[in-house]
Amino acid sequence: MIATRAILPTLVMIMAGAYAQADELTDAAQALCDSVKSCALEQVAQEDLTDEMRERMGPMLDNMCKDMRSQVQSVPADHKLYKPAVGCMRSMVSLTCQQMQDPQSAKTPECVEYDELARQGAPAQP
Repeated sequence: MIATRAILPTLVMIMAGAYAQADELTDAAQALCDSVKSCALEQVAQEDLTDEMRERMGPMLDNMCKDMRSQVQSVPADHKLYKPAVGCMRSMVSLTCQQMQDPQSAKTPECVEYDELARQGAPAQP
């Protein structure tokens, strides 16, 4: 649960700011969601939780992934933040669970670039 809490704000920021479409971005979002889910389940396994609480985590994480996919499916691939968002999410998939839990470590160069472009409203490079 701790891993999920640490990475969710970043995911929400990416999803809310990166208007995207199903294909590369959806795949990247799913891969990132799978990584976050895996880390969250790993963290839950280490915590002293009841079986009932552990059973609730799976559906909760599945819903998070479903929500992420639905948010990225409505955006055109030619949007200026599309490729930077894909790059950011793909770079985050390569992070370890420990890095995902640390907001400073979760700032990959690709995500820093995405943040910068999103703030400036500048066109991204193709």
